[in-house]
Amino acid sequence: MLSTDQMNAIKQSAPLLKAEGTKLVTVFYQNMIRQHPELLNQFNKTNLMNGSQPEALAATLYQAALHIDRLEELLPAVKQIAHKHVSVMVKKEQYPIVGYHLIEAMKEVFGLTEEDDTLLAWKAAYDIIANIFISIEAEMMDENIKQKGGWADVKPFIIKKKIQESPSLISFYLVPEDESELPMYEAGQYITVQADMPGEAYVCSRQYSISDQYHPSYYRITVKRDGHVSTFLHDEMEEGDVLHVSMPQGMFCLQEDTKEPVYLISAGSGVTPMIGLVKTASHNNQPFTMIHADRLEDVTAFEKEFESVLASSSHGRIILCNEQFEMSGKGELVEKAASRIDRPFLQSMIGEGKGQFYLCGSPAFTQEMIRILKEMGIPEQNIHFETFGGQSMKEIEVV
Repeated sequence: MLSTDQMNAIKQSAPLLKAEGTKLVTVFYQNMIRQHPELLNQFNKTNLMNGSQPEALAATLYQAALHIDRLEELLPAVKQIAHKHVSVMVKKEQYPIVGYHLIEAMKEVFGLTEEDDTLLAWKAAYDIIANIFISIEAEMMDENIKQKGGWADVKPFIIKKKIQESPSLISFYLVPEDESELPMYEAGQYITVQADMPGEAYVCSRQYSISDQYHPSYYRITVKRDGHVSTFLHDEMEEGDVLHVSMPQGMFCLQEDTKEPVYLISAGSGVTPMIGLVKTASHNNQPFTMIHADRLEDVTAFEKEFESVLASSSHGRIILCNEQFEMSGKGELVEKAASRIDRPFLQSMIGEGKGQFYLCGSPAFTQEMIRILKEMGIPEQNIHFETFGGQSMKEIEVV
């Protein structure tokens, strides 16, 4: 347990973390990876390079400082991060490495000494928080292994099919090399894919949402040509090639035991988890409205699949948005809107907005949607989101 003085010292560091958190975490990652380059096996290098990974950790530290006297309020966020850690195979013995370099970065960036009360408080807090993560992740890993067909870490999968969905999108159907039946998973979850790429000293890992409902024999991921690993998958990996894959993780799933209307709002690659979610809502006889925006060349990639969903549902709408559409209207069942997803458009689509809202897209898109929905009076507890590229300090402020 932290003392009152330790909690006060940490809370008083919150403004500094808000102002300098990204710089702190950037130094932390640089120093840690310099001494432990093997950790690159577990990081999305694109997110490290573009700053989204440092932004996400900075936001987490800031929230920890604000809530250090009531950490139970952060439990949903802790579980979400724990899913990521399990997916990329974070080990118990790696936590002391992270702790050491985080404290060293605080000394360097904030000018703290070994005897500083703030530094001593953060050392104690890190041990407590690390033990929370270690405990939760151990339970999750044990649960994975105990499932029928489950496994630890990663195992080999063969690319059974490679389907060009649009100029920028390719779907990969991945089947276990041992032909075993896949354990159950929920629509909206993701897998980690590891690829051995030429010229790379370490395995390249990337998380991809499963772009379908549960199927016992394959995972389908739909990859946009964007980023180091994604480009490699597009250009180099063919049917018959092998990738190493984790079990599905993630919490971006439909709320259980509710028949409330479901609103699914996405942009760009954010459509991938929505495909499984909209099929699940249809199967569960939940009223649903799906709104998706993308570049003109990609926005209709799954139109036929969505038509099939609507054909078997009497209580659903799917609207595809792009300002370059010649006009708004309805095809057989899927609607098209010559619009961006802004407040007037959302207001016209969702009315009073009673139900559960699921958002997925870039940090900027997700931030904008959260702000709009809250301005429209949607309760915070009814807004669920998955951000591709990490959660920023700006985004954390509006949640």
